[in-house]
Amino acid sequence: MTKPTSLPIPDRTYRDAHGEVVSVVSVEHNRVTFYRQGYQFPCVQPVERFLKEFTEVAQ
Repeated sequence: MTKPTSLPIPDRTYRDAHGEVVSVVSVEHNRVTFYRQGYQFPCVQPVERFLKEFTEVAQ
């Protein structure tokens, strides 16, 4: 398995293994800030974890 080399891109949509959709707001200091659908507060994860758990949704 190869590791993704690019960072998540703000204003793009990603999907986790459960099919839940998130919208990335920012990528700063090795942290990704995003919103889950139906959840009003931002979530923050390290870039490495985000890249393992999420895939970009084709637009």
